[in-house]
Amino acid sequence: MKPFKSFNTRFLYISLVFVVCIISSCGEEPEGGGKSLLEPAYLLPTDDEISGWKTLGAYEEANDYDSLYAVIDGGAEIFIDNGFVSAAFQIYQNCIGGICKGPFLHIRIYDQGNETNAKATYEKLSTGISIPWVTTDAEARIDESGLASYAVELWKKNFYVQVVIEEKSSESLNIAKLFASHISKKIR
Repeated sequence: MKPFKSFNTRFLYISLVFVVCIISSCGEEPEGGGKSLLEPAYLLPTDDEISGWKTLGAYEEANDYDSLYAVIDGGAEIFIDNGFVSAAFQIYQNCIGGICKGPFLHIRIYDQGNETNAKATYEKLSTGISIPWVTTDAEARIDESGLASYAVELWKKNFYVQVVIEEKSSESLNIAKLFASHISKKIR
């Protein structure tokens, strides 16, 4: 009976160590790049996660080059050339009492495989008409090149994130920053 009990104890110990190792690596970038354990779609805010903002329809995903081309067409090359793994896209609008109004907000989150690729993507997509946005945990900027929109862009770990709001006002810029900060905090 004693060897059986010892086997159970050893099995329980090994199982516990395995579970702890799996849990502690969630959201971390795998060594050597490759697919992240944290998927872009997981980073998208859900309805009212940012108070009053609702998703408009289902999010779109791109998990290979063909699906990326289908979503963003000609813009896909920069992402592919810099290690594209997957992406998620969602549109939001402010909705109160079932009535949605105001500007549309677009979120695009790209998993570029590793930090080097995410930073290279961020640098290559710069319009030159942007100002640095100082955050505590990511390199970010505000792209002011749109005639009637703002884009907040950031990279953190293996992710490149774009938050575009279709209105050019200080209030809309603050909303875009709020979404970008919220997403950045989810990237561990």
